[in-house]
Amino acid sequence: MAEMPEIHVAGTGSFALEVVEYARAAGLRVAGLVELLDPSRVGTAIHGLPVRAAADLPPGGTAVVGAGGDRARHWEVMAAAGWRPATVVHPSASISPSAELAPGCVVGPATVVGAATHLGEHVLVGRGALVGHHTRLEAGVVLNPGANVAGHVRIGPGAAIGMGALVADHIEVGARAVVAAGAVVVRPVAEGVRVQGVPARPFAGENR
Repeated sequence: MAEMPEIHVAGTGSFALEVVEYARAAGLRVAGLVELLDPSRVGTAIHGLPVRAAADLPPGGTAVVGAGGDRARHWEVMAAAGWRPATVVHPSASISPSAELAPGCVVGPATVVGAATHLGEHVLVGRGALVGHHTRLEAGVVLNPGANVAGHVRIGPGAAIGMGALVADHIEVGARAVVAAGAVVVRPVAEGVRVQGVPARPFAGENR
């Protein structure tokens, strides 16, 4: 029997364990975790896995980001040490055959990714999230669990969509924007703006 492909998960927090379990369900062997922030954790064991620094292993290994925050910036640490991005798709996810997933994506259980949709590098689609057809999620976008993004939407690099939030069709959400949990987005969201509510509006004190 062929040996399972081996990856590391970059991150050691609680979410890292969830990504470890997604990877195992997808038939990958998780060899260890990579600490991104706290050098004191290197050399320990977390979630039953050895913790290493990004530079501990020879270049050329594969890894996926399993940490919160700026996913693209986390990957910069890995790329500088010569790592290659893996892609993890839970077997219960429904991915259209015409969808495109760039390297580094993590797609959780019970998700749906629609036809002709593009997920950029290191996109995270949390459990139960829905992504409509002809939608584009740029690099580092995070869809938290239960988020529902309709068709013909573009979400800019590094933006985050909160748990249970809805983005209506033909809407653009700008780079690094944040949509709060449960918000309903029915108009464009500018770059770097945080919105909340139904319908979604900028947080109090946010520039409009």
